[in-house]
Amino acid sequence: MKRLVPIISIVCVCFLYTSKQTIQAQDDPLKFGARVHGGFATTQVHGDQISGFNKFGFTAGASVDLNRRANAGIQFGMFLTQKGSRKVPDTKNGDYNTWSYRFTYIDLPLMRTWDTKDWRLSIGVQPSILVRGEEDFIGGGFTELTYLELLPVDVGAVAAAGWKFNPLLSLEVRLSQSLMPISERPDQPIPRWNNFMMNMAIQWMVTFSFS
Repeated sequence: MKRLVPIISIVCVCFLYTSKQTIQAQDDPLKFGARVHGGFATTQVHGDQISGFNKFGFTAGASVDLNRRANAGIQFGMFLTQKGSRKVPDTKNGDYNTWSYRFTYIDLPLMRTWDTKDWRLSIGVQPSILVRGEEDFIGGGFTELTYLELLPVDVGAVAAAGWKFNPLLSLEVRLSQSLMPISERPDQPIPRWNNFMMNMAIQWMVTFSFS
């Protein structure tokens, strides 16, 4: 728990600073908007010796926009996202083994947003609360983790780009990356710079806007 205190403090400071800058920047009335998001995520875990975005899962959630200007503001969201990794068989080299990790998180992104007529760009921080960690090493279905001990909170960075079909509907892609380890990596014979496991996810979503 002591390790989480500085992490939570950093997130709170970022939230307060971003909110203050946005609110004080303009004298216009504060405007609120809401969005509903849904789609799928392609993910990997750095440090597990498996490359590529081989793990697929769902992602869905909602967000609230606070704007004083038409083209800039802040956004706070809450998403349920499946992350993890999956080793695919390499049959050409006689490797028929496969295994998977599945980590379910509640993502809480806080982002600075910029809007144009056709695009929306965002960048920010994203604490993620671990809901469940699962593994499948024998192809019999996912069970509770036995091999890893994950931290309860994953603190990461997030960036997003959205293309607007119209004022109500858009396509959005988000890239998130852990800034701190989610768990110690299993022992390796050769130490490397990425000695810790970290989540990386790309979320592909359809977004409906309400203002």
